[in-house]
Amino acid sequence: MGQISVKERRVDQRFQVRLPIHILTADGTIQGKTENMSLGGAFIRCEKSPPKDEKVLLTYENPSGNMQFVVARVAWKNLASEGNSDKPIGMGIQFMQFISTRRPSEN
Repeated sequence: MGQISVKERRVDQRFQVRLPIHILTADGTIQGKTENMSLGGAFIRCEKSPPKDEKVLLTYENPSGNMQFVVARVAWKNLASEGNSDKPIGMGIQFMQFISTRRPSEN
């Protein structure tokens, strides 16, 4: 029996989207950058990440200029310190709840 690839397991189509993102964790804030996104999740490039399955709050400015707030779960991670060179450095995030959007305040 063959193994199912990650691409075959994905429900939603992914799009190349590169946005700066803030990840609020139980231990503080991590800065990252999205590599790709879908309706169900994203891959975020970052140098450190919270533990697998931890819930986090993501904040980023979406392409229409609104701030987006998303409760998400760390689905998987691959960091340079773990020595797995087969995958890009960062983490896979599963979106759980989109909270709200707002325009950044104008100064």
